[in-house]
Formats: sequence, structure tokens, C-alpha cells
Amino acid sequence: MEEDENTYKELRVAICSERRRAVLLSLIEGKKPLVDLHKELKSSSPALIHALRELEEHHLVRQDQMKQYELTLIGKSAARKVIDFQRTMEVLMQHEAFWSGHDLSGIPDHLFDRIASLRDTTLITGTALDVFKAMRHFVELLQNSGVVKLVSSIYIPNIASIVLEKEAEELPRVELVLTEAVLRHLIGEAKSERWKAVRSEHLKLRVLHDDPKLVVVVTDRFMALASYRTDGAFDHSSTLTSEHPAAIAWGGQLFDYYVSKSASVVL
Repeated sequence: MEEDENTYKELRVAICSERRRAVLLSLIEGKKPLVDLHKELKSSSPALIHALRELEEHHLVRQDQMKQYELTLIGKSAARKVIDFQRTMEVLMQHEAFWSGHDLSGIPDHLFDRIASLRDTTLITGTALDVFKAMRHFVELLQNSGVVKLVSSIYIPNIASIVLEKEAEELPRVELVLTEAVLRHLIGEAKSERWKAVRSEHLKLRVLHDDPKLVVVVTDRFMALASYRTDGAFDHSSTLTSEHPAAIAWGGQLFDYYVSKSASVVL
């Protein structure tokens, strides 16, 4: 408890003053003399010195023998947390309507804490005339990708034909983690004799007994995320997508999380 209180105090010192925050973010680049900080931050000398003294009192900043200011280990940790907080807020504010209007319970806490990985995303939205624009875009991305890893609470249109097309082209395997209802629908959509011909190295099926309330797909080229709205209906009209490596890696971790909660299925 005491350690948590100390961490809170350090972060409060760092975050609650724009000037102190600016000093921390400047010094994370490396040690600097007062004159360089003054030029960079365009702050008056008395105000800057006051901010440095406060950071020193909380063991976030220190001066070396050459009178240059540098972050302590505690200061470096605080600066990284400030950067992560800023990036997280940027992600949440960039597509605020998506995050606030959807059921996010399917994203585990340890991955929501890393939501800053999604800072380079595009929100594909439908229109009154084309409600399914986002889902159609989603399917097109699937068709044009090699490796496909999918977790889904809903049946994706054409997913059966996409799997069988990739099998025919001998592309890398498709991994599907589906709820029981979606899995039954998928198998029922395809002719049983065609499914039997799909080789195990090209298709891995897993079943989830709990509904994750989301759809996430990770491929060699992109990741995409869609979810249920807070009113309980799946939102076909909006999908977050990204081709950034950090976002793809985050999507892969979410996929792996649901793999760990699912069971293998043999056709």
C-alpha cells in the first residue's frame, strides 16, 4: 500500500504541472544543462528552476557533477508512465465515439492498459445508404491476406468460402476462434465434403464457451477490431483497422488471449 501511495505521489508531481511534465519529457531524451532546458521549454528561469527543485525534492531529477540535469531511475519510470498516459488518451480521444459507445468487456485489463498501441488506427464507418460498408471492407481485407487469425462473436459473411479459397490456393493457415453458435453456423454453411478436404495445416478451429462480445482479426498485413454497442447489439457499421506493426502485435496478443480460453475442434 505504501509503495502504491509513493507511486501515486510521484505521478501526481509529474502530471499535475504542465511545466514539470515538460521537463520530464525533455530529460527522457538525455541529460541537459539549465540553459538548454530554458531554450527548449521557453520558460522563465525562476519558473523553470522552481519546477526542477520540486522534481529534485521528489527524487525524479538530479544534477550531475557537470551541473547537467538528468532523470533518476524513478524519474525515468514516471516519464515513461506520463508518455504512456498521453498516448493512451490520444487513442481514446481520436475515436472517442467508438470507445465510449461500445462494450469493451471483451478486452482484458492487461491489454486495455496497452491500448496506446492502437494510436495509428483508422475508423471505417458505414453510412445511411451503406450501413455494411465497414463489414464489407473487413471481408475484403480478409480475402486479400495470407495468414488469418480471427476471434468472432458473429458469423462473418463469406468466411466459409474465404477459408476454402485459401485452402485451394495453399496459402498459410487460417485460425478461427468462434463461439459455439458461430461455429455451428459456419459448419452448416459449407458442404461437409468440402470441409473434410481442408487439411489441418491450413485450418485450425477453436471454440469459445463464453461470448467475447467482439470481433478481432489479425493477418500478415493488418488488424481490425469491431464490437457490440453498449445497447447489446453488434455494430456492423464501424470497424477500427490498422496496418501499424504495434497495432498488429496488440491484436495478436488479444487473439492469443482467446486461444488460451478456447478448446480445439476437429472436423
